[in-house]
Amino acid sequence: MVNFYTPTKRKPAPQKLTLTVSGLDAFGHGVANHKGKTIFIKSALPNETVDIQLTEDKRNYAKAKVIKYHNQSTDRVTPQCSYYQKCGGCELQHIATPLQQHAKYDALIKLLQKESGASLEHVLDKPPIIIADQPYHYRRRARLAINIIKGELCIGFRQAESNQIINIEYCPVLVQQLDELLSPLQNCLRKIKQTKALGHVELICVDSGTILVLRHTQPLTQADTELLKQFAENNHISLYLHGTKLVHISGNSEHYYLINQLKLTFSPLDFIQVNNKINQKMIAQALNWLNLKTTDKVLDLFCGMGNFSLPMATLCQSVTGIEGIDALVEKAKFNTILNKNNLCANTNFYTSNLEDNQQFSQWNQSVFNKVLLDPARAGALNVTTEIIKIAPAKVVYISCNPATLARDCKQFIEAGYQIAQVAILDMFPQTKHIESMLLLTKSG
Repeated sequence: MVNFYTPTKRKPAPQKLTLTVSGLDAFGHGVANHKGKTIFIKSALPNETVDIQLTEDKRNYAKAKVIKYHNQSTDRVTPQCSYYQKCGGCELQHIATPLQQHAKYDALIKLLQKESGASLEHVLDKPPIIIADQPYHYRRRARLAINIIKGELCIGFRQAESNQIINIEYCPVLVQQLDELLSPLQNCLRKIKQTKALGHVELICVDSGTILVLRHTQPLTQADTELLKQFAENNHISLYLHGTKLVHISGNSEHYYLINQLKLTFSPLDFIQVNNKINQKMIAQALNWLNLKTTDKVLDLFCGMGNFSLPMATLCQSVTGIEGIDALVEKAKFNTILNKNNLCANTNFYTSNLEDNQQFSQWNQSVFNKVLLDPARAGALNVTTEIIKIAPAKVVYISCNPATLARDCKQFIEAGYQIAQVAILDMFPQTKHIESMLLLTKSG
């Protein structure tokens, strides 16, 4: 049998180009154009001329990395965190804050125009509404991963595009109290004998104080528990151990934050907005857009424990809050009783799965003239259909996912609503996350 020689095919060398960056996408990538193809360049900024190497080449777009900078943008800043190049927690620390915000706003506007069909000329005629506060030391809640690497206990966040844990001793996006706690916490956890039983750490800082929840996969010894308890007492922390259930070990067990002189209590495992100052400004903006009167009947969907419901209940005739998690509904009812002297509205909360149309009859039979909704990333596709049937005059939509927001807005627009206002919530500075809120009004 004759064997024929077949030469090994050589992969073509990655293409290298020199381009000038014309824009910035919402993920912090520079945008350039080459022969009609859009190229997204990691770590490049508008007006920078760069030598690049393609890392991914598709039919309609390509991705690239910078080999050399010929000049640097005035919007390029020095990251405040020495872990920035490795840690996956932040992606935009090299970009000046105003450019971060405007890139997110522009990306949101373009997506809304493309997916919903709205021109948004009346929105673009005005300065962008960017609800922002301090760009660092804003995060009042964080989950830290724990892992043992080469016999050393590592505590921190995951590396970008990896499951590897980056050990951190400080974090400039955490509020000061949590940032200062990281190094002492590491020293404490490294003294624990059962390090393999440790899962992750949840840190929370609110008006009532600091909370630490330690997840563990095996029961801790009495000695390890006592070590943790002593650490909590020394640092004035409320300590919880979370194994098969949540167990309070030390410190205060009533946890709350304040909004408009209202006291909102919560459990350490409950969801709360991580940026306290933006949360307060977001609520203020929602109240302003809704322009609540003493005759208004408001529906609050995905209401949680009453973050929006209770501030609205200080201004209108009635508030009905709907939430899929029964524990949060009970907390909302408790918070209503706790703040009853400051509320004027008839306030009711109900448990209903807002993804199950068969449960909508608990709330869609009533009359509401204004609606607020704050869904999770999946959006509110089914709920939007029901809101349209109720036909409120105003709808405020809070979103953590521009894609599902744009999808749902298309339904509203087809039903005769218009997007009256658009705002970016700078809830997560230094990151690519886009939080936003819209005011939709009924035509006629």
